[in-house]
Amino acid sequence: MANFFYTIIRFFVSLLLTVGIVQSPYAQYTPIENRAYTDGIITADPEASDFVKITAEDEGFDIYNPEKGSSFGYRYGPSMIMNADGSIDAYFSAPGANDEWDWISYRHSPDGGKSWTEEKSVLQPTPDSQDFFSCCDPGIVKFGDYYYLGYTSTVVEGGVDNNVFVARSKNPDGPFEKWNGTGWGGKPEPIIVFTGNPEKYGAGEPSMVELEGTLYLYYTWRDDGVNQTHVAVADATDENWPATLEIKGIAMRHTYNDYNAMDSADVKYVEDWGRFIAVVTCDRFTTDSFVGLYVSDDGLEFRESNALKTNISHCCHNCGITGRPDGHIRLSDDIYIAYAYGDQWAYWPTRMNKVTLSQLENADFSDINNENIKTPVEFVKRTLFVDYIGITTEERVYEASLSDIFSSFKVSVLKADTQLNLKKVRGDVVFSDYDEDIIEIRDKRVYPKAVGKTYVTAQWQEHTVVFQVVVTE
Repeated sequence: MANFFYTIIRFFVSLLLTVGIVQSPYAQYTPIENRAYTDGIITADPEASDFVKITAEDEGFDIYNPEKGSSFGYRYGPSMIMNADGSIDAYFSAPGANDEWDWISYRHSPDGGKSWTEEKSVLQPTPDSQDFFSCCDPGIVKFGDYYYLGYTSTVVEGGVDNNVFVARSKNPDGPFEKWNGTGWGGKPEPIIVFTGNPEKYGAGEPSMVELEGTLYLYYTWRDDGVNQTHVAVADATDENWPATLEIKGIAMRHTYNDYNAMDSADVKYVEDWGRFIAVVTCDRFTTDSFVGLYVSDDGLEFRESNALKTNISHCCHNCGITGRPDGHIRLSDDIYIAYAYGDQWAYWPTRMNKVTLSQLENADFSDINNENIKTPVEFVKRTLFVDYIGITTEERVYEASLSDIFSSFKVSVLKADTQLNLKKVRGDVVFSDYDEDIIEIRDKRVYPKAVGKTYVTAQWQEHTVVFQVVVTE
């Protein structure tokens, strides 16, 4: 009965939205046009062609290069918002510190990728939790009052048996609070749990699109003999939408014109045509790599559409495409793709290409026969001025005992530069969000008061990190 009344209420709300009596906050960025319905399912503009072509206007430009003499360097898997003013908010997988696999970093470009603000780490693992090993493969979307940042993580050191997680913030650069299974903040729990062979990659690399109050969540699913993108939908009008997720199944089977070495899909909705598109990289990490394009009428089932090799760097991988905050594309906007590339493992520049989208009557893979560009990795010199992208603590979990009179300890907070070199923070650090019944903190020193566990947030300048304190008898 409750479901019946809920359906009736949603029907009348939808009717009010249609006639304009109330205004939906979920359409504040991009009103939908050229939209048609069949039995309540979104379909494409009847005048739109069945396939889409993507073209790179030129060879593009690097927005990140590894430093000369570093042990590694990368910013892969970009997820990018193209704002209405032409500025870009971008998120990347960056190396982590303290044996953590990856952190997610953020940069802002006021001019379409030509210049960028200093880098900032916005999402790091939470100790003693389901995501303590890594935060990588960002997927960003904004609707309502929040930016939602999806990411991949695991507790397995080999980087397998991954799950999908999400965090939210009212600001593009954080602070972010993670989904905890019932709400936001505290110990994170996955929103998609991998159920296959734990020795395989698992689930991850999320991408999200909001459309008419429905959130479409896409994620990689790699198991024994399986390389797919799956899709789930959720009620975007519900603040706790991860609890409403409904698995819809396979959106893409990654064979792509008999090319099997494919990675994650970044999905957007093209308003002008009323169709979803997805970009992937194919034959990744090889000299024959290229960008593939999928298209869908309903966001649930995708078909292979086009291949882009001309003006794309060889050895490319983990591609993203710009879209409005809600994951939409308007053809009147500048559109960019970005990807990592390079033939040396973990030395990957990040490149951007301005692209155009056009319609096709039939799928076209002919560009696979052309040459991509053999761009060598360009290293940059180390600079004397060091940018700090985030902080961490010397221990991620501290332990203390009530029976030991010397059980108080000092927390060593470390600042990490762009190459993840660590130095002690000598300045003021603010500690918050901890259980004052369990511990007391004065001058970076922790004093145990009662048996228990508590998380602590440390803040230095605009950077934060969460660590855990365990007090035993």
